[in-house]
Amino acid sequence: MRVTPYLGTSHTSFVLKMIGKIFKKILGRSRDKENKKSEESKISTSLHDKASKVQKFLEERFEFAHEEFYVIKKKLEDLRETNYNQGLKYLERGDVRDAIFRFRIVKKFWPDLLDAHYYLAYALTLNKKPLKAKVILQELLQHHPDYDHKAQELLNKIENISSNAA
Repeated sequence: MRVTPYLGTSHTSFVLKMIGKIFKKILGRSRDKENKKSEESKISTSLHDKASKVQKFLEERFEFAHEEFYVIKKKLEDLRETNYNQGLKYLERGDVRDAIFRFRIVKKFWPDLLDAHYYLAYALTLNKKPLKAKVILQELLQHHPDYDHKAQELLNKIENISSNAA
């Protein structure tokens, strides 16, 4: 024999409340999952947008730096000639110290411009520094013996002045 328990209204009400809570939890969890997925999607989209902006920024900066490199390279090429020509102009005007400065720059950074060595020695001679001029001329002629004969002539003059002074 089977006994069916009697469910009173308070008991039925309790069971219905429990079923309601269970459904709310189940539905709430699925809504939480949907909200969580929605939030993850927003974060993912935001990160993607920011990464795209960073990438665009870096590409623009790289392009700018690349262009600047070629501008600077061109200016450096001009710098050699500009300093050399300025040194010659200073010599013409009698501004020996500025000429020495310009020729030293050229000699240091572009040692293959041999005329700058000669004119540096010439300017040093004019500035009453013949020993420094002599060293520069000796180095020039030692490494480039076929260089213009005027370097050897200036060296001879410096040596004559030095021997007469002694």
